[in-house]
Amino acid sequence: MKKILVTTGIRSEYFILRPVLFALQESKKFNVKLVVSGAHLSSWHGNTLEMIEKDGFVIADKIDSLFMTNREAQRPKGIGTLLYGLSQCVEREKPDFLLTLGDREEAIATALVGNYMNILTAHIAGGDPVHGNADDPIRFAVSKLSHIHFTIAKQHSENLKKIGEAPFRIFWTGNPAIDSIRKVKNLPWEDIQNYLNWDIEKKNYIVLIKHPLSSEKEQTYSQMKTTLLSLTQFARKYNLKIVGIYPNTDPGSYDILKAIEEANAPEIIRFYKTLPHNIFVNIMRNALALTGNSSMGILEAPFYCLPVVNIGKRQGGRLSAGNVIFTEHNEGQITRALKKACFDDKFRNQIKKSKNFYGDGKAGERIVKALSSIDPKDKKWLVKKKLV
Repeated sequence: MKKILVTTGIRSEYFILRPVLFALQESKKFNVKLVVSGAHLSSWHGNTLEMIEKDGFVIADKIDSLFMTNREAQRPKGIGTLLYGLSQCVEREKPDFLLTLGDREEAIATALVGNYMNILTAHIAGGDPVHGNADDPIRFAVSKLSHIHFTIAKQHSENLKKIGEAPFRIFWTGNPAIDSIRKVKNLPWEDIQNYLNWDIEKKNYIVLIKHPLSSEKEQTYSQMKTTLLSLTQFARKYNLKIVGIYPNTDPGSYDILKAIEEANAPEIIRFYKTLPHNIFVNIMRNALALTGNSSMGILEAPFYCLPVVNIGKRQGGRLSAGNVIFTEHNEGQITRALKKACFDDKFRNQIKKSKNFYGDGKAGERIVKALSSIDPKDKKWLVKKKLV
């Protein structure tokens, strides 16, 4: 049985990893353990460690790597803590594979440790450009340091080849998040209302998820104020509600939370630190639209056939399925985009026919098949192609 150590640090990334973890465990070919860190260990972010424990996965280590500041030093300090803790954990556990996802602190720390300690590192979602954010070069650095690539779109596989990654290392799998979305059952709507403690109706609300952008940190507060003002005015005019989710932990998140605290319109908009996965999926299934700047607008919303209003430059440059309207932080632009997303039947019907680039809900199976075929003792995986 091959030993695999998986790193996770935040709610959104865990939801993507979760179906892969279940698929690995169900295959009976892998001994799966997790290293849990970052926002998972923070009560301020909903203490999502409890969610992981409830899922029944073995936790090899907990690394308290989230520095609760609003300064740019937060993330590199967190990476330093992760490097120290993860190195010790890897030395103790002696895994055959490390598995990580995306472009956050856990991903670069995992890839660095795997590279230095000669442990095969598999990276999910490489080759996906995210312009205007510090995460973009980090994602490509993770790809260069990793030995195995599981891409979520076929175009991303081509991007990895362009930066010199050998084709034998690259496996297209699709987005694992779609695996779990596909399997979540429809809940009675009263259960959703009871959980939210709010009398909202299907297709009569918008979901808001907005994170800070590293290159525009100083404008974060004013950008969120503009977003909230535009959305609440729109919701009042059309008798809609807004379900908001707290931002991630990046510098600038305090500014977003300050704007949220000042919103003071509970009859229209309410925010939640985190939501159980089955509740969250059912909320997305029945939303009128998604707004903000979350990656799920790009990666998962097409599977829901959900219109998206992406406000600002975060997610710019990514492969879109045609469901996303990009706007600046401008009240008029946001209002016009919301009106199109919510009420333009031609646009909404077009989304239902659009091609989804991000898979069919079988990514977990493909990842298990690929890892099962790899001999971790075969040195060819550790040696990268020399570039001239």
